[in-house]
Amino acid sequence: MKPHVKAPMDPKKNESIIMCWCDNGTTDGKFTEGMVYSALRSELPFQSAMRVQGNQIGRQRQNALEFWYDKTDFDWVLWVDSDIVLTEEALQKVWAVADKNSRPVVTGTYFISKENEGSLMAPYPAVFNWVEEDDYKIAYLHPLPKDAVVKVGSAGFGFVLMHRNTVTKMREVHGAVPYFNETGIGEQFVSEDINFFRLMHTAGVPLYTHTGALVKHMKRFALDIEYYKMFWNSKND
Repeated sequence: MKPHVKAPMDPKKNESIIMCWCDNGTTDGKFTEGMVYSALRSELPFQSAMRVQGNQIGRQRQNALEFWYDKTDFDWVLWVDSDIVLTEEALQKVWAVADKNSRPVVTGTYFISKENEGSLMAPYPAVFNWVEEDDYKIAYLHPLPKDAVVKVGSAGFGFVLMHRNTVTKMREVHGAVPYFNETGIGEQFVSEDINFFRLMHTAGVPLYTHTGALVKHMKRFALDIEYYKMFWNSKND
């Protein structure tokens, strides 16, 4: 008989989480299943949830951020887009490496494509590094490191765990202004999530991604790790 080994104490056990999603009025059953089952089966300290309905994603995210920070005292917010299929495993991995001081913002990993109407979409991780010579360019974290915690520049907002210290530091630098504006100069364009992370970066808040916290991104079909490996292995061959 093996002796019982007591699990190490979670240093965040007294911290609370509110989960948040934005949608346009309807959500997919896979999204709902992922959110409900992951929250119920995990031992994470979920205390509440908030939903913001509408068709302007930048405004929806901003309203959610302000409500969480100004109207509640929850320590963490878990952002999950309504086309992401959350899993307990991915959720636990992100929570395990998050820390309010050293890793106040941690994302999981999912895949996107610039060719959403294509018959064979090229998948890339929705995780990026800054391109120093151009403020409006980002570079994919590709090839994707396996099951690693990596400091990055920005990411999609589909699966993000964030501590409230993040907003505190951003307001100290930028003030209480909208952080999710879509910005651009000439032909260059920056989406609302990338703009948020750019402001977060200039406020001195680091961003990490866990490349083993993998979730499906539901588009015309699931962009997941198996499709990613299949696509790029065949390209290399």
